[in-house]
Amino acid sequence: MMWLSLRRFDYPLAPKALFDDRRVFFSFAVGIVFGVVASALTVLVSTSGLGVILPLLAVALFEESFKLVYLNRPGYRGRFDTTFYGVTLGVGSSAALAMASAFAFTPNPQVATPGFNPALSVALLVAFSASMATTLASTGALIGFGAAHEQVLRYFLRAFLVRASHLVILVFFFVGEDAGLAAASLAGSLVFAGIVYAYVYREVLPETLPTDLRKSLRRWPGEAKKAKKPAKGSG
Repeated sequence: MMWLSLRRFDYPLAPKALFDDRRVFFSFAVGIVFGVVASALTVLVSTSGLGVILPLLAVALFEESFKLVYLNRPGYRGRFDTTFYGVTLGVGSSAALAMASAFAFTPNPQVATPGFNPALSVALLVAFSASMATTLASTGALIGFGAAHEQVLRYFLRAFLVRASHLVILVFFFVGEDAGLAAASLAGSLVFAGIVYAYVYREVLPETLPTDLRKSLRRWPGEAKKAKKPAKGSG
C-alpha cells in the first residue's frame, strides 16, 4: 500500500523523491506502535458491555485524533509532504489493528463456528486487512492534507466520518451471527474503502503538491524519454 500510494512521487516517475524516506518509514513505525495501543483499546471496548456501535465510534475518534496530533506538529504543519506521511502512518496502524479487530469481535472461531475452515478464515482476514489498510491510508492522507494546507478541522472531520462509516459498515462482519450478512458487510467495506482510496489517490495526493511541482511532475515522463533518446546522426 505504501509503494502503490507513493511511487508516483519518487524517481523514476518523478524527477526526484518528493518526500523524506526517513520520515516515511518513521511514520510507518509509529503507526505500528500506535496500532498496538489502539488494538488494546479495541479489545477493551468490545468487552465493555456498551454494544457495538458506540465503542466503534469511540475507537474511530481515538485513532483519527492521534493522527491529527502527530501530523499537526510544528515540524509537519504546513509542509506539502505531510500528506504522504499521513498515508504511511495509517498503513502502519492498520497492520496491528486488522488482527486485533478480527480477534476482538470474533474470538475463538474454531469453537464458535462449526465446520471451521482455515483457508476461508485466512481469505476473509486478507480481505479485511485490505479493507482496513486502504481506509486507514486514506484517512491518514486526509488528515495529513489538512495539516499541510492549514485546513485541519475540515479534513479531520472528513477522515473521522470515513473511518466511522467504514466501521459501521463492518458491524455485521464483527458480530458474525449470520454468515451471509457478515460476507455482505465485508464486501461493502471493501467497495467503500476502494471508492475513498480512489478519490485520495487521484485527487488528494497530487493536490498536496505546490502548483510548480504538479506541473513539473506532469512534464517529467516526457522529458525523461526525450533525454534518453540519442541525438540524430550520433554514432
